[in-house]
Amino acid sequence: MDMKPYSVTISHQLGSGGAYLGEKLAGRLGIPFLDRDILKEVARQLDLAEAELENREERLSSFWQNFTRVAILTDPAWDLVGQPYFPSDSDFFQVECSTIQRIAKKSSAVFLGRCGYYVLRADPQHASLLLTASQPARIKRVQELYNLSEEKALDLIETNDQERANYIRTLTKQNWLDARHYDLCVNTSAVGWDVALDLAEKCVRTKLQLPAN
Repeated sequence: MDMKPYSVTISHQLGSGGAYLGEKLAGRLGIPFLDRDILKEVARQLDLAEAELENREERLSSFWQNFTRVAILTDPAWDLVGQPYFPSDSDFFQVECSTIQRIAKKSSAVFLGRCGYYVLRADPQHASLLLTASQPARIKRVQELYNLSEEKALDLIETNDQERANYIRTLTKQNWLDARHYDLCVNTSAVGWDVALDLAEKCVRTKLQLPAN
């Protein structure tokens, strides 16, 4: 009997190893790891370049983007001067949601970020994980990943935390760091990469009743 498609969603703090562990977990489960693939598909649906949407993910639009969008809607003359098209935060979020849901119905996958825990919350074939880490560990990893000074790494982390929290709260009315939204929460700096990966795999296989390797 064929196994039903299942989904694993990973929410993560910047610098906690979400992409690294996501790829490793997908490898152990033998299913695709989807990160930028989602952005690529959303960009295709909206007929926009990936670069134009990259800074919109889990981040609310700037004042000027919102101003331009309203101006285009209220004054058609704005279209004549070649103003860029900016989908609203709600429109962008809905396209991401429908993309994730459509993929989840067809194929098993590990999804990174993009409110996946919320998007697939009603799907019984879904396991949700949250990865966190201590601030020193996050700073060190962000320094290594982006070649930043300690000060700039901290600034990036604080900005990302605030923007992500505001975005998710605005569109889902939830605090994404509330442990009650997840099947498993792991502090990667406390237990290390190997244990975090083992815990994640055990959680997924147990909840979704997947066969052991």
